[in-house]
Amino acid sequence: MALKKLFPSLALYLLYSLAAIAQDGIKFNPKDTIAYNDANSEKVVALGSLIESSLHRSDPEVYISKFYTNVFVKRILDINPSITQNLDDIKLFAKGIQQGLNKFPAEIITELENGAYYDFVNYRYDEYLETYYILFRLYSSESGLNYHDYRIHKKGQDMQISDAYIYYSGENLSETMARLMGYAIPQKKILGLIKNSKNEGVNDLFKALRYKREGDFEKSYNTINTITSKISKEKFFLIFKSIIASNLDDDTYLNSLEELINTYSEDPTIVLNRIDYAIYKGNYFEAIQLLNQLQENTEDDFLNYLKANVAFQDENFDFALNNYDYIVQNYPDFFEGQAGYLNTLVMMKKYTEATAFIDTLISEGYERDSLINYIEEDDAYGENILDILVKSEAYKSWKLKTAN
Repeated sequence: MALKKLFPSLALYLLYSLAAIAQDGIKFNPKDTIAYNDANSEKVVALGSLIESSLHRSDPEVYISKFYTNVFVKRILDINPSITQNLDDIKLFAKGIQQGLNKFPAEIITELENGAYYDFVNYRYDEYLETYYILFRLYSSESGLNYHDYRIHKKGQDMQISDAYIYYSGENLSETMARLMGYAIPQKKILGLIKNSKNEGVNDLFKALRYKREGDFEKSYNTINTITSKISKEKFFLIFKSIIASNLDDDTYLNSLEELINTYSEDPTIVLNRIDYAIYKGNYFEAIQLLNQLQENTEDDFLNYLKANVAFQDENFDFALNNYDYIVQNYPDFFEGQAGYLNTLVMMKKYTEATAFIDTLISEGYERDSLINYIEEDDAYGENILDILVKSEAYKSWKLKTAN
């Protein structure tokens, strides 16, 4: 199990949309100051539910309409005022940001169509910032895990999104964009000189991004690996590099993770990267501890599934079974959890219990023949972890008994 591939794509879309031309002026009112009360809490929950349901209906327009672009732009400019204070430049900037935002929900919808999950987990109120946050989990067995923690802004009586903390990048999207835009946008005239960029390597970064979008990961990695300027030590850059490496081979990916972790050894925000690294290195106890830390921060009980996966790899089947059982009970439509529970019973040689669980799955709506195909067929590598169940007397007896 890896948690490696989901990158803060929204930042990439925004960064890639700088060439847009603005048409309309913008007005700013970045202050949140939302009171914590039942009425506002209900509106926040309704917003989270609306975004979740609309994306599951393959409708990107709700997400786009609920992202308060002007406030998001103002946050970026407040973080890095050196980007620009010229109104015409701000218009250009805001238009590019909007184009990037418009693409992001379509990517989430594509992930959902490919079997991923994008779920509204919970909400919280930040007393210091005086605003709400809504947490979404993006997960797939192919791509891994990421969280988007959206900051809420009240526009009149309407609740909207004004920023997002991206767990995989370990920072707010506005912070990522403020830094990268500072690199990408030409500086003002300083001491009579015009500089093209604050850092060398930005052009190669854009090339690597383009190659990644085209699916040429080797060319993307080779390009980004040539960058040695200041930008190459940025956390965002190193995470991006690790994402590209994850599409090549394990050694390259592990080397990129080590570079990230060694550079930011005291940074608690790269927990997803640390979890992945611990799993790849076989440090399962550390991976469980990090998952516990993440679960404490997110209050997301779905992480019991990932803890079960880690324990299964560690052959700690009692712990794995308990956590899979929790997922089976609390996420009844999540087949991966049910499959994990069945696999663990088989590893524990509890074949009679395994066949009883198959009966339970059939009673809940699964087709007998489909389950048999799943149990008996080899995987893509020509292996079948459930083969010992197939050869057991308990399974043979169950299959004969349920044949008609």
